[in-house]
Amino acid sequence: MRKEIDLPFPFRKKEDNDKTTVFDPSELEEADVVPVIPDEPAHAPAPAPAPAPEPAPKKEEKVKDSYELAYEEQLRKFTELDSPEDTQPVPVVNVMGRDYEQHPNLARRRDGESSGEQPRKTRASANNSKGGSKKGKGSKKKRKGAADRTVHIDRGEPLKFGMSRQNAANGEAAVKKKTAVWKKVLLIILIIILVLFLALQLLILRYINKVTYRETGTRNFTTASLKSDHILNILVIGSDSREDDRRGRTDTMILMSIDKEKKLTTMTSFMRDSYVTLPDYDLDGDGAFYGEGDKCKLNAAYVYGGPELLMDTIEYNFDVAVDKYIYIDFYSFIDIIDAVDGIELDITDEEAKGMQDPMREQNRYLGNPKGTDYLEKGGKGLHVNGNQALGYARLRYIGNADFQRTERQRTVISKLIDKAKGSGLFTLDKFAVALCSHIETNMGKWDVYKLIYRAPFIIGYETKQLRIPGDDEFKYGTAWDGSSVLAVDLPAAIETINREIYE
Repeated sequence: MRKEIDLPFPFRKKEDNDKTTVFDPSELEEADVVPVIPDEPAHAPAPAPAPAPEPAPKKEEKVKDSYELAYEEQLRKFTELDSPEDTQPVPVVNVMGRDYEQHPNLARRRDGESSGEQPRKTRASANNSKGGSKKGKGSKKKRKGAADRTVHIDRGEPLKFGMSRQNAANGEAAVKKKTAVWKKVLLIILIIILVLFLALQLLILRYINKVTYRETGTRNFTTASLKSDHILNILVIGSDSREDDRRGRTDTMILMSIDKEKKLTTMTSFMRDSYVTLPDYDLDGDGAFYGEGDKCKLNAAYVYGGPELLMDTIEYNFDVAVDKYIYIDFYSFIDIIDAVDGIELDITDEEAKGMQDPMREQNRYLGNPKGTDYLEKGGKGLHVNGNQALGYARLRYIGNADFQRTERQRTVISKLIDKAKGSGLFTLDKFAVALCSHIETNMGKWDVYKLIYRAPFIIGYETKQLRIPGDDEFKYGTAWDGSSVLAVDLPAAIETINREIYE
């Protein structure tokens, strides 16, 4: 027989007559509620196991776009600005350009997000769902070169108001790009400087290897008092030998004093007929030194003892230190002057005519036809080549004899330096090659290297000319062998050298 249990609600209330009456649960009090367990029939079959619940369909995760992420990030930043006690509701209006109140589509999206609705499927998602595992069917290919719209937000980075994170990233990338460009420019400049420096070293080595080096012989007198650490004295020795005899008489003796402090170069010409004493040299063979028989003209010292005796003689008689020497024969001036395409000289008509005598000998030596490079007349600023300039420097019997001859030699050297100052790089290279190829010196290669390295600065120094002895520092006299000489007032000449070079 079927037992009916009229319990619409799983609760009952006990009364005094133990009669069960069903009540509405809203009328029950908490203390009166007692759970009722229905009676089980005897020998009831075991209930069948309940089937496993089917897994609930996985809710499609909503993918938030960059605007929503930026909105949430800004909202989080705003709420973190104040303490929890002072936190106020923040009206969200027109954040990142999204006005939910004015744009109906965005308002619907906001309502959908709040109600938990699924995001609306787009055409692309519909195509993907239809295509299933078939990639090529019903799907569009990604356009080549299309930009990736995914925005990666670094939540640890401080928020910059007024600038989107994408713009900030672009700005940082631009700064890094400019820095990389400047680094490349600096690297290129350094490479250019290094290449130029190496090229300069190769040029200097090229010039050094063209110089003829001589060992310094025995020096007997090197105790001159006129010397200075910042002044370099180099004796330029020029020979007017007709037979290329390098131990002939020296017709040019010019002391080049280079003062690096005053940036001044002084050219001091010593007169070839100066009557001087040869130090520690027994010229007359009487076994004694420093006697009258040991005197001679200054230009003969080179014949008797080479450049070493000539330097000793100048130091002993004029008390000026001579550090190094450079020897060059007169005919080398032709190539050196031609290397700078000639110089400009002021030549009188008398000098132009007198130049024909030394040039006749030069043409014979050079193998030129008779009359080559003769000047018909003089002129101001007359352009002359090497052959003509040498004839001008060797001219002796026009004007004040040897006094004016030394002046012409200094003039030619000064004009040559001036021409080199205004020459281009290729002309300077030709000039340096010609000069180094025709000189002999007792300087070492390191000394020549330093001199060549300083040459561009030295030729820019101011130049000054000096002649020893001066007009009031000599008398005409006769040597013990009967030749005409200049009896020099040595103390006066020494004072002039000290005043013009060292003071």
